[in-house]
Amino acid sequence: MATGCAGESKPAEVLRPNVPGSVVLLVERDGGEGPYVEGAKERFKVTASGETFKTVRWSSTAGTLAANAESVEWTLPSKGTASLSVSVETVSGKTGEGSFDFNVVSSAVVAPGTVVDPRPDVTGSFCKLAFDRAGKGHVIYLNDTHRSLWYASWDGTVWTTEQIDGPGMNNNGSYVSSAMMALDEATGTPHVAYVRMAGTPSSPAVPFFRVAYATRANGTWLRELADPAGYGQNLKVSIALNPAQALQPSIAYSDSHSGIATGVQVTTRTGVSTWTGGLMRGATLMGDVNFDNAGTLYVPFANSSTNDIFVGIKPGADTDNIRLTATNADGHKWLSAAWGENRHLLLLGGGGASTDGVQFAFYDLAVASPYLSSTLRSSQVDYKNHASAVAYGAGKVFIVQRHDTTLELLTPDAAGFWTYTQLGSAASLSRPSVAVRPTDGTPHVCYQLDGKLNFQ
Repeated sequence: MATGCAGESKPAEVLRPNVPGSVVLLVERDGGEGPYVEGAKERFKVTASGETFKTVRWSSTAGTLAANAESVEWTLPSKGTASLSVSVETVSGKTGEGSFDFNVVSSAVVAPGTVVDPRPDVTGSFCKLAFDRAGKGHVIYLNDTHRSLWYASWDGTVWTTEQIDGPGMNNNGSYVSSAMMALDEATGTPHVAYVRMAGTPSSPAVPFFRVAYATRANGTWLRELADPAGYGQNLKVSIALNPAQALQPSIAYSDSHSGIATGVQVTTRTGVSTWTGGLMRGATLMGDVNFDNAGTLYVPFANSSTNDIFVGIKPGADTDNIRLTATNADGHKWLSAAWGENRHLLLLGGGGASTDGVQFAFYDLAVASPYLSSTLRSSQVDYKNHASAVAYGAGKVFIVQRHDTTLELLTPDAAGFWTYTQLGSAASLSRPSVAVRPTDGTPHVCYQLDGKLNFQ
């Protein structure tokens, strides 16, 4: 839920175990929400569809347990990672086990500053988080109440918020529907690509949508149209900074609506309010774009006729494409992408219309020269995935994903298996983001909870 009325009951947070057994267990967090805070008393209940328990045993790596059959009260330990486990035997003779890792945070962390924007508006249905080299946090997010775009910066203690764009009088402001950010990590300068709406469209084909750009310079926001043409409501955008061209921003975008279908366009900012570019592929943009150090742009896209998902390059020939999936088999709605070490481009799919039975979701593309000699490895992530994002830092991959209203942090262990750490609750239909703070190697996430943008 994005918001809740006073006195309205909230659904229990459901945790899915990662240890298989002959009976499928679910553990519900009773009455809790948000992050797991040291010293708090959390109550859990284990269930199994169609089964009655004969015995239930609870255990934890830290903290204190008070168990009562299928229910347990866990007094959380000091901040850090802790595990809760349950094993059962049913009356019918079946057995099952569940094991869960939790990120327990300090009570000081959850006090002022967890909610990024405390005003009464609903915020954070989407957010994009990044850190500069000094460890300062930067996030863009949507004000859902007024369809406006906001930016917040974090000095390690306090969040400061500013409006980028939104409805206004005589200031060329406009409604905003979505956005992406690329950060100059050396200076902390944000570069934002977003979709501006000139009004409420009567149909997806009405060209009310524009490709817009904003950056913060000398304490103020400079806003421009990267493309003055109008597009339909299927318009998607992504942005990256070119290290081979003094960090010039390039925006990739496409509108896949029939009758307006544009293909993937790429436009580059060569000066103030000056953008040049054109068609890259007759396709649909499907994820985050990224430059390598040589100035090659890597663009995830879907073939317009088969829906196969590829990563193409610019500059490059139309045939310079590496296929990730066939016929969009994994149901990806968008691919989050980040550079790993040694020219490995990491891509994570998720948030598609079909959230059950995802075969593959994580792609590790080892980029080579020539490009078509690159190699691809695919990995399973989870059977359910409603929204997700990937980041790389401190020598590790980090994934944040949302199952309904449950928020998890994933990272591989020494054997390469995913470890799933429970972070708490997040609003359904929202899209979280993850980034690694370079000064201490700590992963952080932004997400929506109770109608507010939160940071953990």
